[in-house]
Amino acid sequence: MLTATARAEWMALQVFISAKQDNGRVVTHDLVDAVMRRDADKEQGKANKETVRRIIRKQAASEGVRVIFTDDERYWAIREQLHHMSGDEIHAMRDEITEGGYDDPRAWDKVLIDAISVHLSNRVPPNRLWGCTPVSIRLWREPRRPAVEEQPPPAEETAPPAPDAGPLFAALAAYEMAGHASLGSAPRDLADLARHLITLGKAVPEHHLAIVEAHDAVEDAWDALRKARSLTARNAAHDQARAAVEQARAVILAVAPHAHRMHGTDMPATADAIRAAALAYNAVDAMPEELSAVETGTPTVRVHCRSDSGTGWTVTARITAGVDSPVGHIPAHPPIVVKFRKREGREDAAENTRRMFGRLFRVSVPIAYVADRRP
Repeated sequence: MLTATARAEWMALQVFISAKQDNGRVVTHDLVDAVMRRDADKEQGKANKETVRRIIRKQAASEGVRVIFTDDERYWAIREQLHHMSGDEIHAMRDEITEGGYDDPRAWDKVLIDAISVHLSNRVPPNRLWGCTPVSIRLWREPRRPAVEEQPPPAEETAPPAPDAGPLFAALAAYEMAGHASLGSAPRDLADLARHLITLGKAVPEHHLAIVEAHDAVEDAWDALRKARSLTARNAAHDQARAAVEQARAVILAVAPHAHRMHGTDMPATADAIRAAALAYNAVDAMPEELSAVETGTPTVRVHCRSDSGTGWTVTARITAGVDSPVGHIPAHPPIVVKFRKREGREDAAENTRRMFGRLFRVSVPIAYVADRRP
């Protein structure tokens, strides 16, 4: 039987081989995930993914590959690619993204949108871009384009089947709570995380055993923190709490890999889907009157827009589907945060956001653009 380090080293070697043969000598998160899925039925495929990534990072220079794991690394790699494209090509891509609608994954790629916006802002390119050799693989997902566009027969309404909203949105809420618990390891936060895990377990019975183990670890850490009196005991309890939170995070991501960040493609698009998502997302923390309001309120998409306090040219838009009710707007998921440079300086942040992203929304509920005018 291989040790944990040997498994991780073997998997790192397989990733390097795949990068050199099939991925232009570039290692990304997607490549690591793909290689580990391919070998999941082998002993080596059970290596810890974070350990594999650390080994790859350490050995990348000697293997002659480029690692693009962080958003900053990806941003500059995209800037390098844009630097070698013509202005017409970049403008055409931006217009295509704008008109591509909800189905174009590039529209929800914040790193790509930021890189395009800065490149087209007529700023002087930094020295690091001059003479650079860009990576040969595309760092963004192109939209799928069917060879033949099929039209539904006249007088028939077509609608995609509504997916089960419970697991994803319960997982999003649980992952947020894990983030709170990791900051201070307070007993109350751990108790709330345990409640989220119970709710998540009801939504995904196929993961019941792993969720129960994570729940028990969190409860044990909560109990240890409450009982700790000496400095040594408190330090040990905090270490136990951190380990329990990481175990909970791993389980949550096993249930819903997108739970670490809300993706635009996961946003519910119909009234029924928004209600179901809101109930799952708020099941643990909401008051009874808020849960009742989800059933009776008005599903909407709210886009909260604010200009930066400096030049006023950068807009931050926070996009949230939810339910408007007498008790307030009840969100169905964490906000999707998008930053971009204004196209029209004479218009406010809300109008610029509507112009920039209005065509991307494919929802059957009202969309409210709200301008934050605070200084």
